[in-house]
Amino acid sequence: MISMRISNTPIKVKVTIFFFLVPLWVAITWLGIVLHPGRGFWTGVLVGFTTVLVLLIADFGHAIAHIISARYSGAPMDEIQISAEQGMPRTLYWNNEVSPNVHRIRALGGPVFNLLGLLLSLLIYTVVPRNSISWELAAWSAGGHGLLFIMSLTPMPMVDGGTLLKWTLVARGKAVREADQIVKRIDWSLGIAAGIVGLVLIVMQIWIAGMILMGVGAVVIAITAGKLR
Repeated sequence: MISMRISNTPIKVKVTIFFFLVPLWVAITWLGIVLHPGRGFWTGVLVGFTTVLVLLIADFGHAIAHIISARYSGAPMDEIQISAEQGMPRTLYWNNEVSPNVHRIRALGGPVFNLLGLLLSLLIYTVVPRNSISWELAAWSAGGHGLLFIMSLTPMPMVDGGTLLKWTLVARGKAVREADQIVKRIDWSLGIAAGIVGLVLIVMQIWIAGMILMGVGAVVIAITAGKLR
């Protein structure tokens, strides 16, 4: 376990995360060499390593941005946990007896960070020479920030979109339990819709997109049903 603090918030990193990062580095390095046959091995390794760092900025920066938004809301975050088992950084708050507005401000930090990162990456992508290493890294950065921005705003209980939707409903007069039920119904609909579209794509022999959508649908349904946390 590696422990550190940012803005007085403890960050605990399990060494198991490296069992995920090293294969990611290898895969990105291999892909870069395949797509750029003229690239030397060690150049490919270095570009692959830098790409992993760029993606980590998008992912871990999202969690760190929540530290800032939580402090701004007046209800600071208590801890961040990072491990391969959890799949994504977990932001933990012991004090959840706060107003709906505080809940929403806490949840906004990560998506705002990724949106800004996406816009900056796209700007760099458009101004640097095409097919340069800088262009390639900007594309990876835009992809990482864009994917996290979209994922974080899905109305799932465990991500920012679910928090924003739930507490917006509460702020507009819904009871907490009623808001939870509305979010759950939306999640069931999203999971089933993703599965159906995925199945249709598979029937159309669009295999990769179909399998991905069916997998996403299965995960959403499992989370909604309480089978996956």
